[in-house]
Amino acid sequence: MTARVQEPAGTDPALPIETPEGLASRFEDGRPGVAYIKPKVLFLKTEALYPAPVPLSIHLPPSGIGSISLLEAACLTALVRIVRPRRIFEFGTFLGYSTSLFLANSGPECHVVSVDLGDVSESLAGASGYSDAELRSDDRKNDDHLRLTQARTGPLYLQGLAEDDRARLTLLHQDSRTLDVKALGLEGAVDFVFVDGGHDFETIASDTERARGMLGGSGVIVWHDFNSGIHGEVTRYMAGESQRDIILSVPGSMLAIGLYGEARETALNAALRPG
Repeated sequence: MTARVQEPAGTDPALPIETPEGLASRFEDGRPGVAYIKPKVLFLKTEALYPAPVPLSIHLPPSGIGSISLLEAACLTALVRIVRPRRIFEFGTFLGYSTSLFLANSGPECHVVSVDLGDVSESLAGASGYSDAELRSDDRKNDDHLRLTQARTGPLYLQGLAEDDRARLTLLHQDSRTLDVKALGLEGAVDFVFVDGGHDFETIASDTERARGMLGGSGVIVWHDFNSGIHGEVTRYMAGESQRDIILSVPGSMLAIGLYGEARETALNAALRPG
């Protein structure tokens, strides 16, 4: 009789890991794959690092297509509180919602850099005529719609920033695939990267490669649109990542989280009971 191989904890999204200890055990197991965790695992870790209740500064998420959800915003905030980054990089400014979230919930010494294409409205004028059904089923049309929306609307969630926050924000306008990490002084200088720009396989791979160069071996990468019903190439790309490493995901969200180097140890050790 062939012995049944026990699946690693958190393999089933319906049975996610519920405690920081369970998450630590999953990493001790070491087998790569997606590990689903309850959001409270991140919240418990955050609470363990701060003696007082942790405030969450947040706008209501935009109701249209393309933004992160309230659950995703809370999870991103918890991760920022755990990692305490000195620099955050974001692929995909869009309306500036997650950008404002990072500024509002990071320390005063943290600099936030975000890149988006800028004004590409002329080349995407046809995207304004796409139906809602097309936007929710065709990943290319969805991306074109998002780019056109960003070009026409701009990062409206950054309009009311305080001067101190504006001083620690850099907005870049270019194709992320042409980003020169070294020339920008970002090589090994970033602790937290959020990948939520172009959703085609080539762009995700390019953005992730640059993200790794920014981290320099230690930090957090968070990808958005994992298990999305529209952007299937994100999920296909993450299948490769999860064959090499442990990737965390919170059921009910479209976040995929990679922890690396010293930042991984910091995140795993938070909220663990002594002994």
